[in-house]
Amino acid sequence: MIIAPTPLGRRAALLRDAAALAGRRGRPVLACMSEPAPLVDVLAVYRRAASLTPTAWYWEQPSRAAAMVAAGVAWSTRPRGTGRFDDSASAWKAIVADAIGDVEDLVCFGAFSFDAEREYDAHWRAFGDGELVVPEVMYRRDGERARVTRATLVEPDAPTSRLDLRLDAIFEPSGTLAGERVGRLVGRDETPDSGSWMRSVEALTAAIRPGGVDKVVLAREVVLTAADPIDEVPPLARLRESYPNCTIFATRRGDACFLGATPERLVRVDERRVSVSCLAGSSRRGVDDADDAAVGAALLADPKERSEHSLVLATILSSLAPLCDDVRAPSDPVLMRMPNVQHLHTPVEATLRCGAGALDLLARLHPTPAVGGVPTQAALDAIREHEPFDRGWYAGPVGWLDARGNGEFAVAIRSGLVRGAEARLYAGCGIVRDSVPAREWEESMMKLRPMLCALHLL
Repeated sequence: MIIAPTPLGRRAALLRDAAALAGRRGRPVLACMSEPAPLVDVLAVYRRAASLTPTAWYWEQPSRAAAMVAAGVAWSTRPRGTGRFDDSASAWKAIVADAIGDVEDLVCFGAFSFDAEREYDAHWRAFGDGELVVPEVMYRRDGERARVTRATLVEPDAPTSRLDLRLDAIFEPSGTLAGERVGRLVGRDETPDSGSWMRSVEALTAAIRPGGVDKVVLAREVVLTAADPIDEVPPLARLRESYPNCTIFATRRGDACFLGATPERLVRVDERRVSVSCLAGSSRRGVDDADDAAVGAALLADPKERSEHSLVLATILSSLAPLCDDVRAPSDPVLMRMPNVQHLHTPVEATLRCGAGALDLLARLHPTPAVGGVPTQAALDAIREHEPFDRGWYAGPVGWLDARGNGEFAVAIRSGLVRGAEARLYAGCGIVRDSVPAREWEESMMKLRPMLCALHLL
């Protein structure tokens, strides 16, 4: 389906105004133009975007009929180090303050690494500590409403011919999304291997018992090599079909794509209403309805899983308190059931105080104990000691912000990095004083299954 470009007369007038404003300000100005659009398949648009530009984003929540896909870079910032959330917030506020046009539809996409103090592994180097990106072209769907927003950065006294319309080609038909097997699996490497994993879990539980650290999330990296290059679009289509209640995401940088289907919302801000998902404590799904109910009841009653969940919830509540009012959560968790696993889940709600934003919340919430541990610094030290790899953007925040202060970030779990014929998949487990190494290994295998099935590399 073809989406018509914005009338050239309107574009030219907006760019002239932006150039004049940039001249008065002495700095670049974002100009954005938005118009209604028909409903299209965002994954088909993403496929075309990934073929036309080295930078593309995809974000979809199928159960909410909410989706966004974006191509190109109109503006970006790549913060470094431990102050990256504050630096990102400052850069975003500054560029939004001067933006002109349909600013209410302006969106930037963002993602951040798990640990900004760890040296990058080579395959994560292009992703860095994090970034915010305003795309050149974005298609957004909310229910039965859809819009296309185009943005460009106008330098002081820039010529009005600055706007490049080539990315409108992302709306041309792009073929089927389906796919057969990725290809024959020719290699599999696990870091750590099962023996090293067991020893690490034993060492951590021994360290936890005397005190000083209450929980450490230990992750694994599984590197799969296929006989042929991996196209990320068919796996994304399978994830969308199999996990409609998750957030399906992809962010492409050159020849690499980070993608996944995460059940965990880190934070959502909607007109100062704050929502956070506390997700900790896991078990398998049952083989039938009766077994599933029994497994779920056992999870709700398991002292080890409930203790782990309580640690995560307490940290989330204390993290929100300095920036929010009316922080509240139910007294008991409920079950969140995925096709392959079920979790203990507590939804947390709050009201954001004036002057604070989603990135300020990220700075306080990340990493939650669900992916890091308790207390945070001691857990991070243990992770750096026991994980012989860099997590990169796995378990970091991934999401979006708009110019009105709204936005949503998820925790990038159930995810992997695809480059060429190689896929790097990640899964982590919360280690507490009563953890059993073999049981934690089995849990990590459950958490790897969504990506393994999506890639057809089981």
